Amino acid sequence: MRKRKLRLNIIAVAIVIICSAILGTMMNAEDNSNELMIAVVSLGVALIALYISLRTFYSIDEVNAISRMDGNVMENPRYQPNILRAVFRFSQIGFTETSEALMSYMEQLFSDKSKQSGAHLADDVQEIADLLVLIPYFIKDNSAVQQDRVSALLATIRHKVDDFKEISDGSCKLLEETVCLIDSVFAYQRMNDFRKYAPPKLLEIRGSIFINPVTRVLYYDYLGLYFLRRAFFVISGIISPTIRETAICIQKCTEEEKSMALVYSSKASESFKRANENIGDDMIWEGYLCFNIARAEYLNQSLKESFGESTENVWEPYIDKSIRSWMTSNKIVAEHFSSKYPNREPSWLQRSFKSEEDFVRLSKIVMQILKQQPLTDYNGNVWLQNFDEVAETSFFKNIPQPDPQKLTDRLIADIIELIKSNK
Repeated sequence: MRKRKLRLNIIAVAIVIICSAILGTMMNAEDNSNELMIAVVSLGVALIALYISLRTFYSIDEVNAISRMDGNVMENPRYQPNILRAVFRFSQIGFTETSEALMSYMEQLFSDKSKQSGAHLADDVQEIADLLVLIPYFIKDNSAVQQDRVSALLATIRHKVDDFKEISDGSCKLLEETVCLIDSVFAYQRMNDFRKYAPPKLLEIRGSIFINPVTRVLYYDYLGLYFLRRAFFVISGIISPTIRETAICIQKCTEEEKSMALVYSSKASESFKRANENIGDDMIWEGYLCFNIARAEYLNQSLKESFGESTENVWEPYIDKSIRSWMTSNKIVAEHFSSKYPNREPSWLQRSFKSEEDFVRLSKIVMQILKQQPLTDYNGNVWLQNFDEVAETSFFKNIPQPDPQKLTDRLIADIIELIKSNK
């Protein structure tokens, strides 16, 4: 665009010089005939018209360049998630430092005041969507990622999308839906009671419009989480009871409540499985989604058994796969940081992901204890016949207490309580 402006300036200067030369010639000419005057004026008008037409052509071409969406990642069906890339990028040790780095990076994407093309805007919005998987680690009990900065960031994104909409309304639908998805994910993380919130924006999003696998994963994963929360809420009156609390509440529920919860948990499982179809070979997303499928299927099984139906442990292969995925990805992250930063303590996200692995492992233990099954490892081999011994294992003793992510504390308390009640 700079070259175009330079060419227009050169042409403008040339026209001024030519017109000045012609005007000077006319003033010095002895015979200023009407024919000469008309010829000179016509030439001047033609040169000015040429300049205006070139300006118009370049302006139209510039608008087309800005509104063009060719090559943006939102419309790329082969675009794949890579959460490890984000973990390596945000290697800060402390919670506050990591939170600030993540927030500053997202704000910087939209801080440029110059005009951007539609493709650039789409890529930046997609980058925010890629990072949303990290947001739960920074919105805990309304602490850090600062709520006012999140609101300001969303307002900035919407403003840029609205500006782009004035240029190309037809290319804006996918952008608008993706921004709505981002807004919905932030709203979901702040939701702690269905009675205080209107139906989520997530249900208003046209999920079928998403082409990019990452946005499809996000949409169906959070849709599944919403349905799972609805199921838990019907059973217990809260949105995130422990597995043990859920089992106790199911025994007290009416038939109608259990039937409604089963509808929601089935919808949750379907959504998680649709998300799982789009993850490619990303191990961390596999860890999340296989665990979510396992949670939904375990709830399905518990509800069906409460109606007297015979069931199978459909959830078990999924939770084993989740454990293997978390183990592998955590080993890769640990090897990367140990080679890059020798003798340094683990980063905040590294510790957070280790808590996720512990959380999944402990969840499986609780699930198997409640089903009165032998405890098995992530390959399905029997680990402990007597679950009373689990508190004495090195795995159990090495879990940080209290957990900085507040993921495992309640599970550990439930396991200890189950052991006591069994005795």
